[in-house]
Amino acid sequence: MAKGQGIFETMRAGVRSEDEVALEYMFPAKEPFKRLQMMSRHQYRAQVSLSVMGLFRRMYKSKVLSLFQEEMNINKIALDGLGRVEAAEIIAAKRIARESKEED
Repeated sequence: MAKGQGIFETMRAGVRSEDEVALEYMFPAKEPFKRLQMMSRHQYRAQVSLSVMGLFRRMYKSKVLSLFQEEMNINKIALDGLGRVEAAEIIAAKRIARESKEED
């Protein structure tokens, strides 16, 4: 049990909602940085250059390239937001299904 947490907080940490499971299925990365990459939409022509930048980032463990790529992905989501739209649709669909079951 983590220090400062009660038994209920510890139990809740082990339980995942349907929304979390669906989002993990759509975006299966464990690291937030990789999930951000999956949720960002880039032009087809930019894929090779972004892949080369990611290769250099990983080969040389560059914090500067990592920060640059993260900022670019965050700004790209803010620009078109399509990855976030898909995530929101997953959550909304689950809620609608749950609410329709409660009404029946």
